Amino acid sequence: MKPIIRTALTAAIILPLASCGLFSGKHHPKTKTHTTARTVQPVRISHIDRTQGSQELMLHSMGLVGTPYRWGGSSTATGFDCSGMIQFVYKNALDVSLPRTARDMAAASRKIPDNQLKAGDLVFFNTGGSSQYSHVGLYIGNGEFIHAPSSGKTIKTEKLSSPYYAKHYLGAHTFFTE
Repeated sequence: MKPIIRTALTAAIILPLASCGLFSGKHHPKTKTHTTARTVQPVRISHIDRTQGSQELMLHSMGLVGTPYRWGGSSTATGFDCSGMIQFVYKNALDVSLPRTARDMAAASRKIPDNQLKAGDLVFFNTGGSSQYSHVGLYIGNGEFIHAPSSGKTIKTEKLSSPYYAKHYLGAHTFFTE
């Protein structure tokens, strides 16, 4: 194999792995890792009444129950991961574009006390990913949320009080203005 082709193939294999953190400084102490400051623009919804917006979000999200989980997925054709589902629902229900990751959604939204949590708001969890905000769901009321849980599962509803999610719960956020 020619050296240039071998180099290109090696780069094609290693670069995606490096982006997943498999070759981060944590595993190679002599390797320095650099983080770049990212600016996430706030998202505020004021073009639709909160009650009407919440109903639209719930209708669109409930229609996805049973859709397969797929890491990086963001459509009904491919399946969804947690943030892909949220992004899809907000875009289709309210024509609002959201950032792609749970971490960036948390940064773009406004943290609210749990007693202000309403249908259509987001609930965040730390499930052990590379970010504190590693999982997100859409609150649907009555202590429940809808989400794309993990590989091999489908979009479903859960209770915030279930032991796993209660333990990993970080808090509620909203995009709606009051």
